[in-house]
Amino acid sequence: MNKLNVGIFAHIDAGKTTLTERLLLLAGEIRRAGSVDGGTSATDFLPVERRRGISVRDASVTLHAYGAEIHLIDTPGHADFIEETELALGAIDVAVLVLSATEGVQAQTELLLSAIQRRSLPIVIFYNKSDREPSPPLDALKKLCNAELLAFDAPDFTENALTALGDEELLSGYLDGNFDEQTFGRQLDEALVRGEIYPLLFGSARTGEKCDLLLKILARYTCPRDETAPFSAYVYQITHHKTFGKLAHVRILTGSLAVRSEVPNRRTQSVFKATQLKFVQGEKLTDTSILKAGDVGAVAGLADARAGDLLGEESGLPAPSLASPYLRVKVIPQREGDLPAVKAALEELTDESPSLALEWAREKRELIVSAAGTVQMEILRDTMSERYGLNVDMGTPSVVYRETPVKAAYGFEAYTMPKPCWAVVRFYIEPLPRGSGFRYESICSEKKIAYRYQNHVETCVPRVLTQGLYGWQVTDLKVTLVDGEDHPQHTHPLDFFVATPMGVMDGLRNCGTRLLEPVLSVTVSAPQESLGKVIAEISPRRAEMDAPVVENGRFRLRADVPAAEAMDLQERLLSLTGGKAVYDARLKGYYPCPDGMGETRERTGENPLDRARWILHARGAL
Repeated sequence: MNKLNVGIFAHIDAGKTTLTERLLLLAGEIRRAGSVDGGTSATDFLPVERRRGISVRDASVTLHAYGAEIHLIDTPGHADFIEETELALGAIDVAVLVLSATEGVQAQTELLLSAIQRRSLPIVIFYNKSDREPSPPLDALKKLCNAELLAFDAPDFTENALTALGDEELLSGYLDGNFDEQTFGRQLDEALVRGEIYPLLFGSARTGEKCDLLLKILARYTCPRDETAPFSAYVYQITHHKTFGKLAHVRILTGSLAVRSEVPNRRTQSVFKATQLKFVQGEKLTDTSILKAGDVGAVAGLADARAGDLLGEESGLPAPSLASPYLRVKVIPQREGDLPAVKAALEELTDESPSLALEWAREKRELIVSAAGTVQMEILRDTMSERYGLNVDMGTPSVVYRETPVKAAYGFEAYTMPKPCWAVVRFYIEPLPRGSGFRYESICSEKKIAYRYQNHVETCVPRVLTQGLYGWQVTDLKVTLVDGEDHPQHTHPLDFFVATPMGVMDGLRNCGTRLLEPVLSVTVSAPQESLGKVIAEISPRRAEMDAPVVENGRFRLRADVPAAEAMDLQERLLSLTGGKAVYDARLKGYYPCPDGMGETRERTGENPLDRARWILHARGAL
């Protein structure tokens, strides 16, 4: 049987989950289609999803139709959960992009299509809600696609398909009445798999129109599976089960995985055993003894796995581009005695979501969570209540800044007192272009610092850079270990963990750092008559705006807006447009913060620049 992994993607309210329910019904997997509004859908099974009527996590179901076993991954549509979409892309063979005929191409549509095309995945486009609106204009969609759009339900489908294939011999035979249908079908299927042609359907998930045709089209796609190659897999999601504990949801790329097999993690270089293997159908788990190439399932026992990890042998699969948390908020238990339980719950939830980060300020006994949007924060609060029975309050969100070196400089530390100790380090720190992240290199001879101690230095440097001169993570820099010294008698194995933070911070002090602020790429669509009000609202927020585009009585406006200036922007635009604005915001990147703006973050723990206290702290004497 042909096995296929299919991801379903859409902007919010396009009807993606309703389409999944309809496909399950048509395939005979369920007796009655569930309802998003009624909270009975197979893939939106979390309480917070059923109450809010939106998807917040990837969910998996399997159906059988037209000789194919199709594994569907239903992904969230809201922009705050774009990381779930990015992670799911590594697990699928084909993407179904759902658009709403009543709304057409949205900013989220552009984002999704771009992400799918970066993976070079074949795409099927389903225009939903076509029972409510006539066929929408396709000009905007055609501009975004780098493939032929082929309407499979059009009366002249065959002629259009032959034109798209560009095979003159086949087209000539068709016009002459001597048509080679077998060759035509094979060439069409090959073009679909290569992503040269995007099937286009106008249908309705609510009524089922064209949904069966969608299943037929999906069954045409084939993807080779190599079960004889060495094992490799991709982790696209982490969940925690009340019975089975931590589960890594994986796609087996090559080979196979059996229960009790050892599983190497390429990121951590660790090896854990797969204690249990599961097939996933919504919230139901079924035991299996083996997962084979092409299968998706859940693995228990991988203690340090996180979403985006690659397991086993090198696979060539590119790493996902994940959302970066740019807002932070204090989480306050409503009952003081709940603090340990809230901390444990937040640790579990941030383990599941790479775009969440938890900071525990031990001295103040405060919990700070960083997230990639305000909706994600609201969902986090609701999940704490519904999943763990813990009620929490959220403080006022603030911006997550970063730091970067102003110039190149050296940092030095000679940790030789009090004996016994000996660790000398000299670093060269230099700024890198914006968006480069962090790079480390050592040009120090093994004769100066033994390689085992150099490994300690390399491990320690990224930890130091989580708090710079202003208390924020330092980025866009290269740190090079250029010189140093150990001692055959006096060096203790932990001495370089003491010296490295002091040397790096000395270098940052000599470089000087400046703040970087998160900037959002904002897209607004609204009725044309509200354009002036929208521009007047966005412009004073230090925004850089593109020229608006007006089509069919609505405009679309894109602007770069600092996150600190956009906290209430969505609410203001909805108010100005009578609730008719469609708003999308995603992190564009970090850019220099104007002088006199930005915030200093209170440092947690001891500062290595306070040399005496740092040494006492590092030696456990405080």
